[in-house]
Amino acid sequence: MTRLSLILPFYDETAYLRGALGSIAAQPIDDVQVIVVNDNPEQFSRTDLAALCAGHPVELIQQPRNLGLSAARNAGLAVARGAVVGFLDSDDYYTAGGLAAQLELAEETGADITHAPTWFTRKGNPDLHLLPRDAAFFSARRTAPGLIGAEEAQFITSSWSSLYRRAFLEDRALRFDEAQRKFEDRLFVLHTVTAAERIAFLGRPTRVWRGRGGSISVSATTPETHLLQLQLLEKCLSHMRAEVSAGRLPRRFEKRELFNCVSRLIWDMDLVDAIARGADPVYRDMAPRIPALLGADSFGHPIFDDPVLSRISRVGMTTRRGRIGRRAFFSIHKALREGDLKAAHALIAGDRPAPRRRHARAPQRLVLHLGLHKTGSTHLQHHLARHRGALAERGVLVPKTGWDNRPPLRRGALTGHQGLAAALRSGDEAPFTELAREIRQSRAHDVVLSCENLVFPTHARRADLIERLADRLGFDRVEIVALARRPDAQAESFYRETVLNGARGGGRGIGVFLVDHGPLLSDFPALFAPLEAAFGTRVKLADFDALRGPGLWPGFAARAGLPGDLPALDLPRYTTPDRETVLLLELLGRLVPDPDRRAAVLRAWFALRPASCGPDQSLLAPAERLGLIDRWETASADFAAERGYRPDLADMRAALAQTDWAPPEAIPADMLHDLFDAATIADAPAPAPGPAPRPAPLRDGVVLRVRLRPWAATLLDRLGATGRRRRTRA
Repeated sequence: MTRLSLILPFYDETAYLRGALGSIAAQPIDDVQVIVVNDNPEQFSRTDLAALCAGHPVELIQQPRNLGLSAARNAGLAVARGAVVGFLDSDDYYTAGGLAAQLELAEETGADITHAPTWFTRKGNPDLHLLPRDAAFFSARRTAPGLIGAEEAQFITSSWSSLYRRAFLEDRALRFDEAQRKFEDRLFVLHTVTAAERIAFLGRPTRVWRGRGGSISVSATTPETHLLQLQLLEKCLSHMRAEVSAGRLPRRFEKRELFNCVSRLIWDMDLVDAIARGADPVYRDMAPRIPALLGADSFGHPIFDDPVLSRISRVGMTTRRGRIGRRAFFSIHKALREGDLKAAHALIAGDRPAPRRRHARAPQRLVLHLGLHKTGSTHLQHHLARHRGALAERGVLVPKTGWDNRPPLRRGALTGHQGLAAALRSGDEAPFTELAREIRQSRAHDVVLSCENLVFPTHARRADLIERLADRLGFDRVEIVALARRPDAQAESFYRETVLNGARGGGRGIGVFLVDHGPLLSDFPALFAPLEAAFGTRVKLADFDALRGPGLWPGFAARAGLPGDLPALDLPRYTTPDRETVLLLELLGRLVPDPDRRAAVLRAWFALRPASCGPDQSLLAPAERLGLIDRWETASADFAAERGYRPDLADMRAALAQTDWAPPEAIPADMLHDLFDAATIADAPAPAPGPAPRPAPLRDGVVLRVRLRPWAATLLDRLGATGRRRRTRA
C-alpha cells in the first residue's frame, strides 16, 4: 500500500503551486501519491494544470465546475491509496523534513490523527510566526487516547495541520461537508477529533500557511460569506451538543464550543454589525438564527478558569474591538441570546477605542504629493529641495521636518518626507509636533509635502494610517496630487523598487507580489478613496508618461498650483537596474532576513555597479501585462478619467502585441561575482570611534581651579605613589 496520499485543491494559485509541489518532492519520503484537484475548470484546462505541475509526478482530477474546497478534498479522498492521508492548500508548503517527521510519527503510533504545528506568514511578508493556538497547546510531542486525553484538540486550527489514517476516515465515513463551500475546516476537525481513539502530536512545525491577497482567509466579506460563517457555527455547536447528549463527552466540551461561538461573533466576524445595520435584506433572515444558535445557555465567571479556554480567551485583551472585559462579554452574550442584535452591536462598538483627538487646524493650503514608484517622485523631490529657498520667498514652505536625509542605497535616490510616514507607522507624535511648529514660524500660505507611497498600498492597516495622517496634519484646505503611469508598468515598477530598496517582501518573486498587491494597485477607487474620505477632497491625477522628461517639473507645479517660473533642473538620474539585477537581488531579499545586513550589501552592490541600467525587458510576459491593463480598465478607468488621467489603453495593447519578449535567462557570472564582492565589502565593520579629543587649554577667558579637601588630596597622592612603584618594578 502507498505510504502517503496528499490532496491539493487548486483554484488559481498559479504563483504558488510549483512551490507547494517542490516542498513535497524535497521530503525524504519514497512512496507518496500527490493528487491535484482542479476546482476552477472554467479558467484552467487539464492541459494548463499539467503544465503548471510539469516535472512533478502528480495525479490530476478535473472537477466538472467550481464546487468549493470541501468537494475538491472529497474528490481527492475518493482516489487516495495511501495508508495515511494529508491535505495541503496549493498556496502553502511543507518545511524541510517536516512532513517526513510527521509521517514517521503517524506510522510509529498508528494514531487516527497526527497533528503538527503550523507556521504562518502575513500578507506581503515571508517572516514566519507560529499559529497562536499551536503555541498555546501543541508544542510538546505526545500521544493521547482521543479527545478525552487531549481536550485541547477541540481547538486544532485546521484540517491541513494533521495527517489522518485513511482506514479511520473510511470506517467512520468522515468527509468534508460540501454545503460548506468555505470555512469547512473547523467542522471537519470536530468530526475527526470526536471520533478518534488515538491522537498524536509532533510538537514541531511542519508546514507554512501563507497569508496572501485573494485567499479565503483575507477576502472581503459578503452576505454569502456571512451566511456560510453562521452556518458553520450552527453545525459545529450542533455536533458538540449531540456528542454531549449521547454521553460520549462531558458537558464542558459543549460549553467551550458555545464560548467559541460567542467569541467568533464578537471578534472574528462582522456579522452582528451587518445585521444591526440592515445593509442587505438577507440579514433579516439571519437575525433570528443567532439566538436560536446560542439557546438558553449562559456562562458564569468559572468559565474563565477553564484550563483550555483560559489559554485562548480574548476577554480582557486589547484588540481591534477595543478591550472587552468579563462584564461586557456577559452583556453581549445576553443581548445575542435574547435576539437584541442592535444592543449587542452597540456594546461591541462601545468598547472600541475612542476617536482620536483632532489636532489644531492649520490655516494654510496643503499640497500633498503622493509619490508612486517610478512616477518621477525622486526628480520632483530634488526640485523641491533645490527650490526650497525660492519657494519660501513666495510663501511656499517645503518643510525640513520629516525630510529623510539618510544616506541612500542608490545614487540619486531621495525619499522626501519619508520621516513623517515612518513616524505615522510607529505612532511617534514628535515629528508632527515639530512640523506644526515649523509651519507656524514660516508664515507661509502654502505647504508642500512629498513622500513616496503615502497611500500605504502594502500596509494591512492603510485606512487607519491615512485617517491618522489627515488628523496629524490638520489642514482644512488640501490638494492631493499624484502622477500615474501605465498600469502594467506601475505594478512592475513597484515590485522592482521593493526588491532594490531591500524590503523584506521583495524576495518572493513578482508573481507572488502581484497576487498580494496587484488587485489594489489596479483599483484606483480602492487605492485613493480612503485619502479622499480622510481629507475631504478629490485626488488630482496627472499622466507621468505624457509629462516625463523636461515637462515633468512644470507639469507638476501647474497641477499643484505652485509658482510656474522656477526652472527645471539638470539633476542626477535615479535609474532602475535591469531585470537580471532585480532577479539576482530577489535572492538577497529571500536569503538575508536581517534588514540592516540587506541594506549594507545593497549599498555595496550599487557602489560596485552604479551604471547597471541598460536595454531592458519586462519581468512579465505580454499576456500578463495585458491582464493588468484589463483589470485596471475595469476597476479604474472611469474613476481616473474624472480626476484627469486618461491613458490610451488601445495604444498600449497594440504596442504589447508587437513586443518581442523573451523570458529571463541565467544570471551572468560577473553579476554573481559582484554580489559576492558586495557581501564581502559589507562584512567589514565600520571603524570604532576613537577617544574624544582632549580640549585645548584656554589661552584667554575664565580659568577654573578645583581645590580639593585635604583628605581627597592625600588619597590621590597615595594612589599616584602606588602606581609609580608598580611601574618601577615592571
